[in-house]
Amino acid sequence: MRKILVAIDGSDTALRALDFAVQQARYEPPANLHLLTVQSTVNASTAWQIYVTAERLQQIARERASGIFEAATGRVKKAGCSFEFEQLDGEPAETIARRAAELGCESIVMGTHGLGQLGVLIMGSVAQRVVHQATVPVTLVK
Repeated sequence: MRKILVAIDGSDTALRALDFAVQQARYEPPANLHLLTVQSTVNASTAWQIYVTAERLQQIARERASGIFEAATGRVKKAGCSFEFEQLDGEPAETIARRAAELGCESIVMGTHGLGQLGVLIMGSVAQRVVHQATVPVTLVK
């Protein structure tokens, strides 16, 4: 079965990218969508500086991923696409590109700008790095 990795972060742009991926997944043969959210790693040695324990940071990441998953699930289920959801910690661009290769995905779909980015003139820095690091085609959605 075809597999498309969809990088989502809860932003409007990421949800538009998800809608695009759902359309692509419905073409014959249908594709399975692998929805991936990546939380930047904050290591425990610096966590004390922001008065949060490493365990609390992990809990916050899980809660945030749960909210992202809920927003995405309704869209995908409504379209009748098969999907799975995964939350990983790490550097987002490297993690997205690596995970697509590990899963044998045919492509990556993601938004041009996500949450928390200060804005790069043409496209977000994560999207830009994924384009350079990925070994499969990357579709960017505005």
